[in-house]
Amino acid sequence: MKIYIIKRCDGSMLGKDSQWTDGTSAGQLFCTPHRDIALNQLLELNAKDIQLRAHVVECEADRKGRPALLLEKEAANNNQYNAA
Repeated sequence: MKIYIIKRCDGSMLGKDSQWTDGTSAGQLFCTPHRDIALNQLLELNAKDIQLRAHVVECEADRKGRPALLLEKEAANNNQYNAA
């Protein structure tokens, strides 16, 4: 299942409380199965902060409906440590 999150250019992600977070807790991230809802949220954020550089990211959901993006991050970090 595809879901959508909002990610800033520095890598932080939008939380359910409309605060930017590093994304370590997938259950606390803003996510929606509808791209138009994510785009509307992004437009509201841009109206408050015109310097905001963020975009909608499509990612897979795990069994509980949370973004599986964090699992990909952990795997990439493990690969970097194993390569060194």
